Amino acid sequence: MTWLPFELHPEAPVEGISFDEYFGRGRSKQISDHLQSVAAQVGLTIRPREVIINSRRALGAAEFAREHGKFLEMHDALLKAHWEQTGRLENIDDLVRIGTEVGLDAGELRRAIEENRYDEVIDENRRVASSVGINAIPAHIFGRRYLVLGAQPYEAFKQVVDRLQAAE
Repeated sequence: MTWLPFELHPEAPVEGISFDEYFGRGRSKQISDHLQSVAAQVGLTIRPREVIINSRRALGAAEFAREHGKFLEMHDALLKAHWEQTGRLENIDDLVRIGTEVGLDAGELRRAIEENRYDEVIDENRRVASSVGINAIPAHIFGRRYLVLGAQPYEAFKQVVDRLQAAE
């Protein structure tokens, strides 16, 4: 499996935008309730978020980690910080703290984020993703043929894997 960056809300300002402002109060509550329900069903801890963040800095930090052999550790740490803790993935100081916790050099990571070193990679991956119909996260492509968008139950993934195995 290869994780690729996908900036879900490039239109969001760096400081983010409130869910209520972006989706409207009713839709925002519906999304939050659904997310909490799905998380509870599968045993995940998710802190409610009131702001949609611009993830560009976090995606850049993850690409820096990829170049230094720490992508999976950083990816997991970023998700945990965002969903379970109080990490603000739009904040450079938080990203540097998270990166140093997984063994990355603080100064180098800070420079990479401040220089927007990975913007081209992020933009190119978004273009490629859009060209194959990806407009949500998570998105999984199996066997270069099947696209599964959004959070799906286990059975959906099993059906795709079964189809791939049957085609072999």
